[in-house]
Amino acid sequence: MDDDRKALGARIRAVRRNHRISIRGLAETADLSPASISQIENGKANASFDALRRIASALGLTFAELFDAAQPATGRVLRRAERPLLPTEEGVRSYGITRPPVGEVDVAVSEYQPGAFSGGHDYTHGNSREVVIILRGRFSFELDGEEFLMEPGDSLDFRTNVSHMITNVGEEVGEALWVVSPPSTPRQ
Repeated sequence: MDDDRKALGARIRAVRRNHRISIRGLAETADLSPASISQIENGKANASFDALRRIASALGLTFAELFDAAQPATGRVLRRAERPLLPTEEGVRSYGITRPPVGEVDVAVSEYQPGAFSGGHDYTHGNSREVVIILRGRFSFELDGEEFLMEPGDSLDFRTNVSHMITNVGEEVGEALWVVSPPSTPRQ
């Protein structure tokens, strides 16, 4: 895990320097302290999901691009075993399923342990179009205070500036596919 944290920090530092952004400039744009940025870049601190989204946005990257230094390509297969693991809430494992840089869309698949959730009653991010498709399991999706029960094959589209939360209400691991266009940054 320390190697992953150091690799992520080195990637952030390389992109920041490539864009000729100072630590202070990145911190200001991402609404973090310069000390936090420095600790993340040096692999000395774990960054929260929210902080990483803000750093990615401030660097002009999608969230998935923050974790994959691959060069732009089209028509390349991304094998399931090669999907980059994205940090998220406890009980949830999210994976990027497109090769970065995608730019105009973020696509991810998330696996939820029974009872696990992502988002929250006040969770929003940007003003993008988001689509969730349930692949397996049973979920409760709360959208602006309204609850929807969702099963495999069900989908929901919404604007990301509306509060939303998804919870696995089934007894087995559930899976959901997420598409966000354009990529957006969370606000809570």
